[in-house]
Amino acid sequence: MKNPWETIPLDDYESHMKLDSVRQLQTMNRLMADQFYRYPVRIAMVLGVAGGNGLEHVDPERLKTVYGVDLNRDYLAACAARYPHLAETLRLVEADLTAAEPDLPPAELVIATCW
Repeated sequence: MKNPWETIPLDDYESHMKLDSVRQLQTMNRLMADQFYRYPVRIAMVLGVAGGNGLEHVDPERLKTVYGVDLNRDYLAACAARYPHLAETLRLVEADLTAAEPDLPPAELVIATCW
């Protein structure tokens, strides 16, 4: 059985999240900016990266590697297309976090964008 998150188009997901009645996209963007600058880390991981909301705050001078993890490979493709300037920093990982033992790389900071 396919995970429902693999079938939801990114545009539908982001359009819903940014509605004035929801404002989750805007809130997560501010939280991501804060997290990237609050802690002196070089390797961060974003769980549920979707299309990359918040990645515009990544400074490759501060962060050596940012792992963007998501279940939906179409979301990861959109993320890569939106942030080509982060090609040396951003590592996209397709992973199902509901798996018993998801295979994830080590990171100093983990940001979970799923609510």
